[in-house]
Amino acid sequence: MSPLASMAAELVELVGWRVLAAGDLLDYVRFRAVCAHSWSSTIHPRGHGITDSRFHPRRWMMLPDGHRLHLEDGRKRFLNLDTGVFVRPRVPLLDDHCVLCSVEGLLLMQRQHGDQDEDPICLLHPFTGDTAKFPPVTYRTIVRLFGSTARLNSHNNGSAYLLPGRVTASLTVDAEGFIMITVVLLDVSRVLFATTKDKQWRLSAWSFSPNGSTISSRGKFYMLQPKPTSSVELQILQIDPPRSEKIYGSSSSSFPAPKVIAICPTGMFNALFELVECDSEILLVDSSDYVLSKRMAVYKIADLIQGRVTPLTSIGDKALLVGVRRSGNVIGRNLSVSLKAMPTIAGLENQG
Repeated sequence: MSPLASMAAELVELVGWRVLAAGDLLDYVRFRAVCAHSWSSTIHPRGHGITDSRFHPRRWMMLPDGHRLHLEDGRKRFLNLDTGVFVRPRVPLLDDHCVLCSVEGLLLMQRQHGDQDEDPICLLHPFTGDTAKFPPVTYRTIVRLFGSTARLNSHNNGSAYLLPGRVTASLTVDAEGFIMITVVLLDVSRVLFATTKDKQWRLSAWSFSPNGSTISSRGKFYMLQPKPTSSVELQILQIDPPRSEKIYGSSSSSFPAPKVIAICPTGMFNALFELVECDSEILLVDSSDYVLSKRMAVYKIADLIQGRVTPLTSIGDKALLVGVRRSGNVIGRNLSVSLKAMPTIAGLENQG
């Protein structure tokens, strides 16, 4: 008999939360399966996969389509970026939906066929099957928000507007469990936001340059943007989500304006800067000298905010996978991975 069977239910539940905090969702699921008592004493992730951030699969990534990375029976391969473990769940919603981007490990999706004016934008937890639905985003949606003079892409009238690689998103869940998604649109350089209670999307009153690196982390966006009064300096902006008491308002001004939190160190507009999250820290990567020296300068945003302009000498057992953009055509996904998960990278590091 498992030692857990003799423990108080409250203590088993506490141990379960500790397992989840120290590991990830897979460790928690295995803990629950130890015995009937651990199963009944802990919260099932299904039904809480989106509203409870502790169950978000932040360090899991679905491998891209093609190259025979997925199984022929429809199951998809997901990789844990810390451990290198693969899982192969069946995700039925992917049969007729495409993934627009990943949000805290959740999948923001749009139906590929059907009535695009009726089919909602869907947020899916790939392991629990939990979903949250938001209003559709179509050509007509953009015309309604921007008018006939808006810079629109070449989709047919009424067709789905969002495209993979041209959006990034952040997720916010308030204390009452209301879910809000915020979407950066590269094509029109604006930000949309909606809750699961809304019938229409709302628009930020401000715009941005589409060429700067943009990432989301725990409900906030971080974005590189040119300084308005300078042709060479880049600012680091933080964009907070609308406050819960305002998200049901009709005014676009309810979305807070971006705030400048730091300036890029070298101050050169043509420097190759990217943002990436690593161990809950937002990092700034300068790869300007990579072609010549094969080295990058990495800064903590927290240090830059305090005025400490000193590159990191180590990022521990992590490697940064940074796709340096050459134009504003796509929003790339920069990653931090453990060397344990990617032994090939560790081998290249040792050779270098």
